[in-house]
Amino acid sequence: MNKVNKPMYSSRPVNSPRPQPNPKNTPPKPKRNWLPWLVVGAIGAIGAAVFTFIGILLLVGLLSNRGIASGVSIAGLAVGGDSIETARIQLTNWAQRPVKLTDGDRSWQLSLADLGVQLDIEGTLDALKNAPAQTKLQRRLTVDLVKTQDRLFDLSNEVNVAAVPGNPPQQGRAMDIPVTLSRLQADASGELSDGVLELDMMVVDPPETESRGINSGARTTHIVEKGQELALIARDYGVDMQDILALNNISNPDLLYVGQELIIPASGEYEPTQADAPAAPTNSGRSIVVSTGEQRIYAYEDGTLVHSHLASTGLPATPTVLGDYKIYVKYLADDMSGPGYFLPQVPYTMYFYQGYGIHGTYWHNSFGRPMSHGCVNLPTPEAQWFFDWASVGTPVRVI
Repeated sequence: MNKVNKPMYSSRPVNSPRPQPNPKNTPPKPKRNWLPWLVVGAIGAIGAAVFTFIGILLLVGLLSNRGIASGVSIAGLAVGGDSIETARIQLTNWAQRPVKLTDGDRSWQLSLADLGVQLDIEGTLDALKNAPAQTKLQRRLTVDLVKTQDRLFDLSNEVNVAAVPGNPPQQGRAMDIPVTLSRLQADASGELSDGVLELDMMVVDPPETESRGINSGARTTHIVEKGQELALIARDYGVDMQDILALNNISNPDLLYVGQELIIPASGEYEPTQADAPAAPTNSGRSIVVSTGEQRIYAYEDGTLVHSHLASTGLPATPTVLGDYKIYVKYLADDMSGPGYFLPQVPYTMYFYQGYGIHGTYWHNSFGRPMSHGCVNLPTPEAQWFFDWASVGTPVRVI
């Protein structure tokens, strides 16, 4: 009997799952420790940040200390190829040197700070850093014009030369502060580039006096104030300057000093009477007359003279307009400018025709002679009196 070979089959069912290894018999996988790697990564990142920061500082330092481009100059001073620090030293030294103010062969010295001028060193250095080759620059200056005019007014006591009436009369010289202020406002860097400021001066004629006579018997003591000169003091009191010289044993009228006591041969400051004054523009209400010939202003109420004072009207080259006008606007203070002059915060201003006005004056004390660019200059207290007294619409006659 033949044997039949049966096919060999696995005893495991076809769809039965494959047996899994016994976990108890499988060795455990080792755990990974990430902490060292995290520490190393953090140290690397911090190091990279530190090096980046140092690089930025070095780059900024290199940029800030890089030399100025070739051919660059500032106010005529060649600084091309210099370092910024060298330029800073030069600018600082320039800011500390005095400014020379001149009138012909006469000169005076002031510091930039005294003159109201400040050098913007950092702004100037920034301009130098960014300047292309062959660039010509100016120093960057700022001007406090109010401080400048105050200092120039103080200096005018030394600069001005008094006009002396007599036979023959002697012309004087006076600083034209508005024009000097205008120049500094327009181009301070250019005006002061060489450290010299040429003062603008006016030639002034001596005033005529109305003498009451030294033998009148009346006497007044006058205390000399800043900016006053003998010829105009005499005109204030309506006496002859020679009478004051004789009464006070003064040989040189230019040698006055602030606080000096003068005996005046008069009972007080000159006040014109109704008969001496020009006619009022109207017999109704308030009105003002400005006399360019007498350099005096008059106030009237219903045609009657109530107040008068010396004034300064326009110079021959810039005369005050003549005619009948009315005050059309009033300002407690106003900036004034015109061809070749600038005046900040002029007090108690009353305009009567275009830019012509009656106002207070802080830049000179030479009332009684032409001194202005067309306006009617008054001492500030007098300007306040007229400002408070007159209203918009008040008639103004200029003769």
